[in-house]
Amino acid sequence: MSSTRGRTRSVIRALHVVTSISWAAAVAVFLVIAILGWSAPDTRVHAGAYAALATTLWVVIVPLTILSFLTGVLTSVLSRWGLTRHWWVLFKLVLTTGATALLLVHTRVVDAAADAALGMGHDMEALQLQLVIDSAAAFGVLALIAGLGYIKPRGITPWSDSSRAN
Repeated sequence: MSSTRGRTRSVIRALHVVTSISWAAAVAVFLVIAILGWSAPDTRVHAGAYAALATTLWVVIVPLTILSFLTGVLTSVLSRWGLTRHWWVLFKLVLTTGATALLLVHTRVVDAAADAALGMGHDMEALQLQLVIDSAAAFGVLALIAGLGYIKPRGITPWSDSSRAN
């Protein structure tokens, strides 16, 4: 029975790593397309770039974000690290929760930019710059989250069960 639980935990952890890396990669692609849309003088490029951003957001980034969050929580709960036992896990949880919430709030900006590129009355310049800044910041946060998972700084939280500290 413990062998099955170990395999399940390994599969969930692998899924978490794949979805998390894919989320960061998708945000990197999003950033490149946002920079292209911001810097291109041709309005036809804007329409294509912002349509691509909207599609990338809804078809790739949002599902990866949710999967990364859920598999991260499951991985923590099923592992010796726990969800609130170590500071680095807790910081990853807080950063991922914040990044997920901000992503869901900022979906409106992407949709507005796609509409604006089609001439539907939004302020295109402000939206273009916001998308570049937002996606660069998101990539930075995802890099920090990945770094925490790799480095695993020491430190047990006050909410840790001290009997499991070893």
